[in-house]
Amino acid sequence: MLKTIRALVARAGVPFAGALIASPFLLSTAAAQGSMAGAGEFMGLALRNFTPYHSLAGGLLLGVATAMSMVIKGDILGISGIVGGVVKGKHGEANRWLFIAGLVTGGTALKTLYPAALGATEAPMWRSAVAGLLVGAGVTWGNGCTSGHGICGNARLSSRSMGYTLIFMGSGFVSASLMQSGSSIAFASAPIPSTQDLTTLAFQILGLHLLAYLAVTGMATAKMIQQNAARSLVTFMDGSLFALGLGLSGMTSPLKVAQFLDVSSGSWDPSLMFVMGGALLLNLPLMQGIIMSGALQKPMLNRTFSYPPPRAMDTKLIVGGVLFGAGWGLGGACPGPAIVGLLSPSPVMLVWNVTFLLGIFGANASGW
Repeated sequence: MLKTIRALVARAGVPFAGALIASPFLLSTAAAQGSMAGAGEFMGLALRNFTPYHSLAGGLLLGVATAMSMVIKGDILGISGIVGGVVKGKHGEANRWLFIAGLVTGGTALKTLYPAALGATEAPMWRSAVAGLLVGAGVTWGNGCTSGHGICGNARLSSRSMGYTLIFMGSGFVSASLMQSGSSIAFASAPIPSTQDLTTLAFQILGLHLLAYLAVTGMATAKMIQQNAARSLVTFMDGSLFALGLGLSGMTSPLKVAQFLDVSSGSWDPSLMFVMGGALLLNLPLMQGIIMSGALQKPMLNRTFSYPPPRAMDTKLIVGGVLFGAGWGLGGACPGPAIVGLLSPSPVMLVWNVTFLLGIFGANASGW
């Protein structure tokens, strides 16, 4: 069974990564044709709450944060790994807290800059509790989530990451559709801004962060500040930019994720594919053409690039992917958006985060 899954992933790997990048543009063409015909359908599914431009803009910001983490520090930006490390006893590592502080800071800024990103989530408490627990255990055994595997790993064309992504996506669709998550979760927020206002805001956020990245690396190169301090500042900025990208993309809404995964009602919101596609649009050529090819020998503020060597899929990874996808589909949240979601006036996200941490703790304590 395991050999069969490995063979399928190896055969589907590059086409899968290409599909993640190409799918948003194919979907937008289909949506445009559907709109002109008065239909708005894709493969027989009615498109609902579809926000291609907002999701693509947010995805590009996520891609920039991920790329800056690798180019400047040589580090993978994996949120479940960063948060999970705190639970697993690495709470003394300041950079983990700095990244989380960046997420919270970016989330706080969303309240003013983009109120539509933060709203009141409503769902049965049991659903949020079980979802958080499954996601926590899943990302622990699977060693990652939508950021570490979905963006960073797929950009490396890692067979483990591509396999894990296929598994958690499939599990998520099954879980959300069976449990009708798209109609069981509610999210009330301010209306999203126009495309023009979104574009202006996205460029402002991007420009400000790029200037900050440039200033910090420049001061470190000129030895005005120590490299350790510079890396810490970059880590904070990574968290801030990532949170803002999540907000603009719409991924801070559990309902939006649930409506991507739940097709039980005959409708679909494909916006999440634009988020993944936008992030990979930057990171795939960066990893393949510049970093893994050796064109860039080392990070700007570190000695080596830090990413795992190629490894085969194993049972633990598969189980982790199934559990993560099941929890993701049930609750519509994964680690990054859920942490930012704590800034929303909703006890549902608090419950999710508590059980998420318990899931990490339990899976780690199992010794598997």
